[in-house]
This record gives sequence, structure tokens and C-alpha cells, in this order.
Amino acid sequence: MAYQSLYRRYRSRTFAEIRGQDHVVSALRNAVASGTEGHAYLFSGPRGTGKTSTARIFAKALNCTDLHNGEPCLECDSCLAIEAGSSYDLFELDAASNSGVDAMRELIGRSIVASPGRTKVYILDEVHMLTPGASNALLKTLEEPPDHVKFVLATTDPHKVLPTIRSRTQHFEFNLIPAEVLADHVRWVIADAGLAARLGDGVEDVIAYVVREGRGSARDTLSALDRVVAAGGLVGTEDPSESVLEAIAGRDVGAAIAAVAGALDRGRDPRVLGEAALASLRNAFLLSIGIDVPQIADGQRGELTRLASEIGTPTLTRSLEAIGQALVEMRQAPDPRVPLEVALIRVCDPTTDLTLAGLADRIDRLERGAPVAGSSAPAAPASPVSSSPVSSSPVSPSPVSPSPVSPTGPTGAAGAARAREELARQRPARSASRPAALPAAAPAARAPAAPAPAAPPKEPASTPVTSAGDVGVVALTEAMPVLTARLKGVARAIYGAGRFAAFDGSVATFVLENAPTRDRAERARAEVERALSEQLGRPVTLRLIEEAEAGAGSGAGSAAPSTASGPAGGRAEGRSDEEAEEAEETIELDELVPADVATSVVDKLAAHFPGATMIDEETP
Repeated sequence: MAYQSLYRRYRSRTFAEIRGQDHVVSALRNAVASGTEGHAYLFSGPRGTGKTSTARIFAKALNCTDLHNGEPCLECDSCLAIEAGSSYDLFELDAASNSGVDAMRELIGRSIVASPGRTKVYILDEVHMLTPGASNALLKTLEEPPDHVKFVLATTDPHKVLPTIRSRTQHFEFNLIPAEVLADHVRWVIADAGLAARLGDGVEDVIAYVVREGRGSARDTLSALDRVVAAGGLVGTEDPSESVLEAIAGRDVGAAIAAVAGALDRGRDPRVLGEAALASLRNAFLLSIGIDVPQIADGQRGELTRLASEIGTPTLTRSLEAIGQALVEMRQAPDPRVPLEVALIRVCDPTTDLTLAGLADRIDRLERGAPVAGSSAPAAPASPVSSSPVSSSPVSPSPVSPSPVSPTGPTGAAGAARAREELARQRPARSASRPAALPAAAPAARAPAAPAPAAPPKEPASTPVTSAGDVGVVALTEAMPVLTARLKGVARAIYGAGRFAAFDGSVATFVLENAPTRDRAERARAEVERALSEQLGRPVTLRLIEEAEAGAGSGAGSAAPSTASGPAGGRAEGRSDEEAEEAEETIELDELVPADVATSVVDKLAAHFPGATMIDEETP
């Protein structure tokens, strides 16, 4: 007798032998025992979970002449004929290869003819593959079949079955078989088939391996056992998906690419590798959120729990999304391994992933104190030294206020230091000409210059202003480039040309060149107030005035930081009142008159050819 595969040799013959489907077995057994079975059933579930085997056992029970509590006897002529495949009471049709209308019409025509047994059973496997025409042809007979006919439809994709067909059947869902049940079944098969001697001392390791390979499917588990027996033990059975998960846990891009290359060298298909990695990541994700997965063996459960804790739930979620998208892209990719490798690079190195999920993962790892791929040692605390490029005087340290984490920028102390550096680069060119110490505050407008006490040293732009007076004006002036960067178009130009004249802790006076400019600045005043309030950590009201009003109303106590040059930056020392007034005159673009250019084409030619003489065409 020819060798028969283990999954065929140990196929279930009675309801009692079906593993892990107690809810289906009890319902069918009771229906047969009481004679209340339905006319049509739909069995759905993953592959290798016993759908077709259960349908055959159901056919045996319906035609058995010696039932025992709903179980077939396996000894009568009907049971033996069904097991031998020669019974006229059981008709099996593979809907994947017989999906047309003609095949369905032939089946309907046969159903009218009686059979030797009590019940004629039709098993339609992969019924979701039927064409719409074939499904519609089956509907009427499926709803009202002859009294001696029963239909059993089996599918792995019940959502693809027409709703009108599902509504005419009793739907039973088959589950994946728990790992413990599969392990006990494999032990029984090894003992019954006498395979222990061929497997040696590593029987338990073999059981753990085949159960892991089966992933809840009895047929796949026994097929894996067949491969191990043929090889004489566990030879070359390393799972490449485990190496992929180890690389993700260690944020090692090189190890991930090497794992993919090694799997392809051993003949693995990129899509099969991606599906295996996706399944392992899903199991690790479920374990990380406290969900028990009965299909995971005990030996694998501990390893997946460890990897889940190292990877973290955010990274697991991002990995599931990235590899799942890669599997979709493989269908049209010229090289199917490229989408998988790109997905692993993005997962292992968050600095290459600028999506919100990638940035959230970086923030999560920073909060947990874990190193982020692509970064060196942890950032040192920000130095309190002023960020001014020309400052040489010592500056007293000042606390840096915590700022919200930016999705695209650095975090913590390193982020504050980089923000100060960016602020220093954005300062106007006039700040480069300032001396190391802050200059004396300017006196009131149009008043004789009078010495004023030196202002305290400048504070970093990120330090909140907590006191009024000159120090607040200086800090607001230093922070203005950062504030105006949030504006757009004309508003940015208008506020970039103004200056702060006073600040009392809640009201900041901002001086503009003239009344029209002030009116245009009024449109963006609310946005600037919000930016100031966020920068200072307190509500701030912005008061807009024109230069003439500032000169008439400012006193000795409202000093503004003086600058050597710059638009609306105040008068430099040594200028007269007339020169200052001339510099402060407003130039409106719509009032400009085009220059009177009298140079003609002839004059330009003469300038380019000195010594040449122009001859008039009318000259004889």
C-alpha cells in the first residue's frame, strides 16, 4: 500500500475525533440524534480546521443505519461506502473549478434523482468562488430543496458569499485550534504511527516546532510533522520571521536586511516571509496589550512576550501597518523584496519615517529613556550661555522653560539649545553690530540724549519674561524674529519692521512707522498676541501705535532698545532731529513715480561705440 500523508491518514472519522470545534460538533450531533437537522449549512473558517471533514461525518450520520447518540457507526454499508468515496449518497463539488452556471444547473438536475440512502448530501467546497450567475441559479433550490437533499457549503471567505445564500443556511464558524489541543493531537499521532523512534530524543522540540508552524491548523501541523519525519529531525528549521522581530527590537537596520537576504537565499518568497513576520508581530502585539492567544505554544509565548516588551506597543502598531502596506505593494512591484526592505528600514530607524506614527514612536522612546536609532549619546543639558554670536560678556544662567514637544524637532534640553541657535540665526543683521553688553536705553523721542543705566544682560529667547521694564522690551525684541516667522505675507513684513517701545508685564507697546501701516498691522494683531502669550506663558495684550504717537507720549521711563541701524529701529546716536525725521519718513509704493529715463536707443549705441558718428537717414 502506498504511503499516505499524515493529515489524510488521521482525518477525523466521527464527531468525537474533531478537535477544537465543540460548538459545531454538539449542535450537529444533537440535530442528527433528534432528527431536527436543517436543509442547508454554511461552514466557514480558516484552512485546515475541519470544515470538509465535519461535512463528511455529517453525511455519514444522516445515512448511518446504526447511530449511537448521533455518532456514525463506521461499520454499516453506508458509512464504509462514504469513507471509500463510492457512495451515491454523497456528492462533493469543488466550486473553485466548477464555478459556472452549467455546473450548477447539472447539480440541480441531479438533486431531484433519489439515492439508495435516506439523505443525499451535497458538499460545495470554496463556495465563495461561484460566479454571480451560478450563485443565483443555486438560490431557489437551496431555499426549497427536495426532502431527501441536504446542502453543506464550505468556505474560507464567508463575506464573499452572497447574502441571499447566507440567509438560507445555518452558519457555523470554525475556529483556529488552540496550541495545547494541537500538541496533544500531535503526541497521539506520533505514538499511534510509531514515529518516536525516528525522531529520537527531540520529540518535544519537534512538537513545539510543528505546532508553531501549524498556527492553529490541524492539516498544516500534520504536514509540518511529515516534513520533519522525512528530514529525520529538525534540520534547517530556523524561522526567518524571528530574526526580523529581533532586528526590529534592536532597531538594527543591517540585521533586518540580512534576515530578509538570508530567507531569500534559503528559497523563501518575500511575500511568505512578510506574512510570517506580520503574523508574529500580531501575536506579539496581542500579548503586549494583555490578550491571550491560545494558538501560541507555551515555548513561543515567553519569547514573543519578551520581544513585545522590547519593541513597545507603538512600534508594534507601526510595524504592522508598514509591513501590511508592503505586502499590498508587492503585487505590482518589479522586485517584491524592495517594499519589504523599505518597510523594515522605516520601522528599525524612526529618523527615516516622518509620518505621525513614526514621530509618535520617537517621542515614546524618548519618554521611556530608550535610545533612538540614528542618535548618539543622550543630549547634554542646555548651556546657559547667551546665543548671541558676538557676545563675550558672562551671562548669568537662567532656567529654561519647558516647551511643548514639536513633531518634527528635537525634544528636551537638546531641543531648547537648538531653538536658541535657530533664534540666533534668525536675528536681523543689526544685532551683530551690538556690543557685548546691552546698550543704555534710549531716552524719550526727540529729547536730548541723556545717559541711562545699563540694562541687565540679555536672556535667551526661550526664557519667559517675568518682569516689566527694559528687560522685558529687550527680550521681546530678541524673540520677535521667531514670532514673525509664524506670520505670512504682508503681516510678516509689517511686524518685522516695527519695534517694541514698552512692556509692563501684560501690555506690550509696539511702534509702527505711520497710521496706514498700523491699520494694516491691526489685522494680524490677534495672531501676534497669541504668539506672545505662548512665548511668555501669560496673557499679553498688544498696543499698536505710530512713530509720531510714540515720540509725543513716551517719557523717560518707557525706554526702547536702541539699534545702530535698521528699519524703524530708532535713531542712532549722533543723528540730528532733522536727519531722524527724514529717515522716518514713510515711502508708500503706490505714491512712487516712475523715473524719467531720457536715454534713447541711439544714445545707448553711441555709448557702446565711442567715436562713432550717427548719420541721419534724411541727411543727403
